[in-house]
Amino acid sequence: MALHNILVHVADDTHCEQRIVSACELARRNQADITGLYVRPYPVVIPAAPIGGAIPVIEGLSQAFEKACKEGRDRFHAAVSRAGITSDWHEADGDAAENIAIHTRYADLAVVGQWSPDETPEQQPRDLAALVALSAGRPVLMLPYAGDHTLSFERVMLCWDGSREAVRAAHDMLGMLPHGSSVDIVCIDPEDSEDRDPGADIARHLASHGLKVDAHRMSKGDITIADTLLSASADLGSDLIVLGAYGHARMREIAFGGTTRAMLANAPLPLLLSH
Repeated sequence: MALHNILVHVADDTHCEQRIVSACELARRNQADITGLYVRPYPVVIPAAPIGGAIPVIEGLSQAFEKACKEGRDRFHAAVSRAGITSDWHEADGDAAENIAIHTRYADLAVVGQWSPDETPEQQPRDLAALVALSAGRPVLMLPYAGDHTLSFERVMLCWDGSREAVRAAHDMLGMLPHGSSVDIVCIDPEDSEDRDPGADIARHLASHGLKVDAHRMSKGDITIADTLLSASADLGSDLIVLGAYGHARMREIAFGGTTRAMLANAPLPLLLSH
């Protein structure tokens, strides 16, 4: 199924401009509509003075959030105008992940940013992509904070272990890839899998959709699964990593498996998450 509706998270992080531009280009190539969403956080103040003294501070924060929202809206509309695509705009207040997940339920794809050590949690929550994927039931495309990514999706790496999450990710991926794209299916330590022939069945299925498919079996050795996958993506020349996200959105601090969290933090190229 092709992409028809794309949601992009608009914020005041340093890399928002590029994220909007990339999402608009993806929408243009797919002849899709795009929706921009800005989420204003609730002002949280721990007053060092009596409660009344915090009121001006809260008002100042609210005004700053409103100003950032307006600037984000202006950037979004400028990018949409340059791309010549149909758009919509939404604003919300509260938790970013919760609000993005709610709006993503009515889109084919959400585009969010990767956490950067240079940003505050309000600008870019650390586990935003996974929290949205776990709650929304829709795929989430996380764009790295470093580099310029064209989102051509000509050489894709699918992380495969035969799980439900991996199956969902593989099928969500199909709606994003142009005909004839190459997909590398990477199985880590496949001898530990219950799949009778890890990667073979999904390779045949993806090939039936007009994709060029290769299956690779790798051992992680003495390094982590995440490091093995990131190394494989570099060796294969991938421009997109597709991963099934593990966890539970309501258990925010312990929600994710180590591989999911490490991939979120360290992926140097776009990462498609599904749950």
